[in-house]
Amino acid sequence: MTSATEPTWTATSLAAALHTRREHTLALFQRLQAAIGADALPRYLPELSPPLWDLGHLAWFEGWWISRHPGLMTGADDANTPRAPLALLPKADTWFDDRRINQPARWNQPLPGTAALLDWARRARAQSLALLPAAARRPQALALFAKVLDAEDRLHEDWLAIAQTLGIDPGAAADDPASLPHVPDEPQAVDNHPVSWARYLPFVDAGGYTQREFWTTEGWDWRKRAGLTRPRHLPTPEGDEAPRRARFGQWVPLDPMQPAIHLSVHEAEAWCRWAGRRLPTASEWRAAQSAVEGFAWGEVWEWVRGDVAVDASDGTPATDHAAPPTTPPPQLIGASFATAPRLRQQPTTRAMPADRNDGFWGFRSMV
Repeated sequence: MTSATEPTWTATSLAAALHTRREHTLALFQRLQAAIGADALPRYLPELSPPLWDLGHLAWFEGWWISRHPGLMTGADDANTPRAPLALLPKADTWFDDRRINQPARWNQPLPGTAALLDWARRARAQSLALLPAAARRPQALALFAKVLDAEDRLHEDWLAIAQTLGIDPGAAADDPASLPHVPDEPQAVDNHPVSWARYLPFVDAGGYTQREFWTTEGWDWRKRAGLTRPRHLPTPEGDEAPRRARFGQWVPLDPMQPAIHLSVHEAEAWCRWAGRRLPTASEWRAAQSAVEGFAWGEVWEWVRGDVAVDASDGTPATDHAAPPTTPPPQLIGASFATAPRLRQQPTTRAMPADRNDGFWGFRSMV
């Protein structure tokens, strides 16, 4: 993921941020655990990781970059430097190294129970905080502590996506995006706002999900496999029933001025063809964000056509790639209401498979 503007950290501010984020992480984990079961392993969701694995990965990642990292004080950002074995959980490197374990495989690891992983996470954080004062005058070392904080910040949104997918109320951990201003939502050369439900639902009501001409070949195949005739989390209205949507396990009125959300890039592109418009590229989006007055972003991640190659694992720009493909792959840009505030200072870009619609994702369009 390309970086947002990073704050200037001190050891004191990092310690406070690490403490506060961990409190929020554990509170959200407890909400998920209460709804899912003691070991926080829900039914298989191949696009996401089980919360129990995520909890262990947090502790593993923190130790890998801080307490087990031989280059900590020099700020050596080398993930491949050998680390000393972990005495507490000798198999942790096998279970939690995300460079070697893809998301489907994370559901099949013989993980320790919740109590053991919570204890490990507590120990890893205590070790980090104990080492932090020695890094106070070493910006390179502080950057590694910030890396750990960044990873935990990003997990917050992933867990909210799990809560939405499974219909779990996350409590105070999430607020809905505020309604967009009630302004005329008229097409612009580049839309000032993400496409709202008021603009998206006419496509749905006109049978757009069953009309092949609006979909790419890949998009149509995906729609048929998914069996979708409407966007995810929107029921089919009965009679004169007002539109509703599912929000963390509850039916709530659909605000037509809010951004359309939980859409794959296939759905975004089908709407664009129906409306005679297209998705912007990442560069066009950023140019508009800098130049267009009233350009609103940050309510939902937005699908764009990529024009910069990114690494599929974390979204960082690729450094050794072949010539760009004729049709650049889709990417997400911006942030969402569920993104941690520290990550919302500037829009970021992330790689994402085109058929994903489980996250807080929408789009804007242009001519």
